[in-house]
Amino acid sequence: MAAKLPWESEEILSLRASVREFTSKYVEPVADKIDRENTVPEDLLRAGADMGFWSMRVPEEYGGPGLGVLEAAITVEELSRASSGYALIAVVSGSMVVYPILNYAGEEARERYLRKLAEGGIGAFALTEPCCGTDVAGLHMTRAWMEGGEWVVEGQKIFITNSAYADFFIVAARTGKPEERHRGITLFIVDRGPCVEVSKLDMMGYRGSGTGIVYFKGCRVPPENVLGEPGTAFKKVMMTLNEGRIVTSASGLGVMQAAFDDALRYSMERESMGRRLIEHQMVQSLIAEMAWRLETARLLVYTAAVKLDRGDADAPRYASLAKLHTAQAGVDVVRMAMQVLGGIGYSRESRVERLYRDIKMVEIGDGTNEVQRMVIAKSYMGKIRMAK
Repeated sequence: MAAKLPWESEEILSLRASVREFTSKYVEPVADKIDRENTVPEDLLRAGADMGFWSMRVPEEYGGPGLGVLEAAITVEELSRASSGYALIAVVSGSMVVYPILNYAGEEARERYLRKLAEGGIGAFALTEPCCGTDVAGLHMTRAWMEGGEWVVEGQKIFITNSAYADFFIVAARTGKPEERHRGITLFIVDRGPCVEVSKLDMMGYRGSGTGIVYFKGCRVPPENVLGEPGTAFKKVMMTLNEGRIVTSASGLGVMQAAFDDALRYSMERESMGRRLIEHQMVQSLIAEMAWRLETARLLVYTAAVKLDRGDADAPRYASLAKLHTAQAGVDVVRMAMQVLGGIGYSRESRVERLYRDIKMVEIGDGTNEVQRMVIAKSYMGKIRMAK
């Protein structure tokens, strides 16, 4: 009997079935409403908390589900098949917020904030600034300084997922001089309060994810809410993004799968020139291309997740490979799905129209396609240097 792949285990299949049952019952019926109104209903946010979506990677010792990266990726994939905006809340709160707290916070902060997530709280990761989205080392619009035994955080962030819902924020702030670049950045946990102001953005896709501009106006932060030594956040951010890229890629998988499902179903039902669409060679070609792009993306994403779970040294490279391939293949797959559906696919009456808007984000968020190419190339350059 052939050995099963890690993502074919009974545990993973059971997890997938559980999430799919949830989305079919609760998310799919309101997915269009979430997209249209750009918000998730409060009862659905609570239901996601009860399912552990906002705390996926929180270990069981802190009350969380304790999912591995592969399990988190498959959870997000299934959520995105129904609503990518809803899934993105889990990507950020359940993965990208958990990682730096779990790995770099002191025990007091881990106990407080991981348990807050496990009890239904939502976290946000406030990194991007209007000045320098891709250039993380150049951020300077959010600053922090010591005053009276506490840190004071002041500044502005943009495109911050979950900002409309978040109970607290992981904030990257400049604590050194701008010319120090990556050596002068520190990560803080900042509680939501009167000092935090959020202005929600009207994004093209992944609507409902609570994405907005966040202003920190003199927020007082205790020393225990600093993640690691001051000025050492750059590498911590990069490590967080490695996991984030895999789980974001899984969200792209869900969008691709939904588009493929709709195109296949439509081609089997719609007739043209006396035959079903699927019987036309050109449509068969589109379906076949969509299938191989989807399945190769899935293999890369799952492989990257397994490597990160195992602590493999090449996991960061695979995270970028998965992110780049899923982003490009995803845009192609959803475009081809719209081509199969024709005019109905271009209509707001079609789910594919929403998916077409959603998938573009995967080419931009958590590092653009161009950034992924840089990361991949540099990883191979490093291998060559080590071999010499």
